[in-house]
Amino acid sequence: MKFFNWLRPNKEEQLRQQVRAAANKAKRGQQTKQTAFKWEQQWGLYEKVLSRKSYSSKEVIDSLKVIRDLNPDASMAIWNLQRLVNSGFEVVAQRPDGTTDDAMTEKLEDLAKRVGPLYGGGMDQLVGVWTLAGYTSGGFAAEVELNEQLNDVVDIHVVEATSIDFMRDKEQKMNMVQRQSDGSLKVLNPETVFYYPLDPDVGDPYGRSPLLPILQIVFFQVQVLKDLQRVIHHQGYERFDISIVEEAILKAMPDEIKYEPAKVNEFVQAFVGDIEKHFSELEPDTDFIHTDSVKVQTAGGAGGKSMDATRVIGVINEQIVSALKMLPILLGRNEGTTETHGTVQWQIFVAGVKSIQRTIKRLMERSFNVYLRIQGFQGRAKVTFNEIPVRNEMQEAQAEQTRTNTKIIQVQQGWIDNDEAANDITGHDAVGPAPAPSNPILNSFRPPTSSARMMGKNRADEDEIEEGAAAFIGETEEPWAEQVAELTDQAEEAFGRFMKYQREEYIARMRKAGTPLSTEQEAIESFRDWVETNVLFDSSEQLALWNELGMDWIAVAAVTAGEVNALTFDVDVVFNSQDEVLLRALSDRSRRSAEFIQGVTDESVLMSLWDVVADGKYDIAKATKVLEEDHAFSKNRARVIARTEMIGAARAGQNDSDRQSGLVIGKIWRSAKQDRTRPGHRKAHDQTVAFDEPFLVENNKGEIEQMMYPGDSSLGASASNVIQCRCWYKRILAGEEM
Repeated sequence: MKFFNWLRPNKEEQLRQQVRAAANKAKRGQQTKQTAFKWEQQWGLYEKVLSRKSYSSKEVIDSLKVIRDLNPDASMAIWNLQRLVNSGFEVVAQRPDGTTDDAMTEKLEDLAKRVGPLYGGGMDQLVGVWTLAGYTSGGFAAEVELNEQLNDVVDIHVVEATSIDFMRDKEQKMNMVQRQSDGSLKVLNPETVFYYPLDPDVGDPYGRSPLLPILQIVFFQVQVLKDLQRVIHHQGYERFDISIVEEAILKAMPDEIKYEPAKVNEFVQAFVGDIEKHFSELEPDTDFIHTDSVKVQTAGGAGGKSMDATRVIGVINEQIVSALKMLPILLGRNEGTTETHGTVQWQIFVAGVKSIQRTIKRLMERSFNVYLRIQGFQGRAKVTFNEIPVRNEMQEAQAEQTRTNTKIIQVQQGWIDNDEAANDITGHDAVGPAPAPSNPILNSFRPPTSSARMMGKNRADEDEIEEGAAAFIGETEEPWAEQVAELTDQAEEAFGRFMKYQREEYIARMRKAGTPLSTEQEAIESFRDWVETNVLFDSSEQLALWNELGMDWIAVAAVTAGEVNALTFDVDVVFNSQDEVLLRALSDRSRRSAEFIQGVTDESVLMSLWDVVADGKYDIAKATKVLEEDHAFSKNRARVIARTEMIGAARAGQNDSDRQSGLVIGKIWRSAKQDRTRPGHRKAHDQTVAFDEPFLVENNKGEIEQMMYPGDSSLGASASNVIQCRCWYKRILAGEEM
């Protein structure tokens, strides 16, 4: 019995394993694919080639090839696309841990140079062929040819996608097949033959050609051009309008036949026929003589009226541009657009080019991986195409500077740490400590950090406010006007003290520098060098101080206005003060304003000191007095700067708050309607635009400038349109009429 008792646990364990296996099998059965494509439902047949859709048949693709090569627009589109896709690439062999194997990478580079001898040699040549064939047929295919020993790659071939079909076998596996010369189907090895469809439809492994829409519009274009040829031939040349006087025919007709209709008809036919024959035999430059029984005039020609063919051609051109998925400028059509819209269009187009690059990249990587496997390398190939520029170098540099400044601000505000910022900018942790969060020189000029003061407490007396920013803001009717008015008064006082600090620095330097080398009225350029060397030598540092100080103040104004504005919606809207779009806009504004402010200061110091030289002998005491009275350091200038920057920043915060809400679809310009309101701003009153479109406003020269909101300079509006602007905009919410 003990023996049987010893066997019992083993039997129980076997039973448990059988139950567990049955349960797992049942689970797997429930998890198999339950839906079916249309071609899977067709009579349940296997080993049948999956048919192509009618518009992607081989005959249609052949037609696309003809149009691609013969139609000027299609040829231009393909030409540009091939050059953009083939932007150059690099390939590396990566180990499983992600590091690069230099020796194997060198072998991959050698392989890339020797493949594709049919097209001149080189993987870059294959990229061009893949682009041409794939964009036309809607599928990208390649085959890796190995030598007989299966230890090296002989070549990588571009395969015509239309020569490959798909067939499902009895195990419901989808195989690639190719019809042979004897009519049989050969199953292709998926380890060496690769196929990637472009924009495939549901259940369709073949892909769709982006050029398909061009068929309809090109056929229509050809017919229209044929019709225009006839019209031009018919109306482009003047023709003779010959009329024969009936009285002349009656006088020439013999009396004996006048009452015999048959003979009358014969006579008239002969009379008219002789005249017609005479004129038809004339050469274009031949002079001719005729009796007064025939009147000759001209008809038609360029002066004749007809339909406007240019409009018809314009419609066709628009359809061609859309069908070819190409930008108008790349087809030689300059339709005119703003720089902003043009940049966005180019970015969208480049995204489409990159999608094609990604497909070709997968083909290349799989082909290279075959080589790595037969070489016994445990890893994979990584292909990277060179970036296609979407902005010029100056724009890239400015964008990079803005991104960096944004991250610096976020670190200084304590929103992210130094390593997070470094990874976003450089891709790795910071290599050193974060810089000091602020310049100690500016500590006494910074805005209040107390939320109580920001929200209106500890304000000055009402009479004082009425003489200050509150009275200036006037009729803006904005809910944040009171808080921003207080901040503006505080900024005015802080800016005034900072400008006084600058003035004292310049006076001290001037006294230390002594008298210029010559007290005579020397050339102003030489004097400028002396001033810049001895007084204004740290202009870039002073500009940086203005930039930092201005950013501190306008950020407070923007956040205050944005938060208050968010409370005015009927639904809950949370204003994100850390929004990168807002921070970049404020950073750009601060930089532009600092450049303008410090530039005016430098020029004013130079010209004031030059006036001392021009009045006679240079005297330090006299120069000191001139700088003390210089407008560049006056309270009035501090007031203008504070009002311009703080109210403009508040508008930026309000605009970003409206953007973040997602509820605003439009905006209406409202001028301040005061005596000092600019003429261009009066004209802009009631101008209505979509929320993401700029207002078009005249500057003091009558030139049209773009402004996203009153006080905005991000699109290049000049100082005459921005300084102390008190206009505002009324928002249009979703559901309201524009």
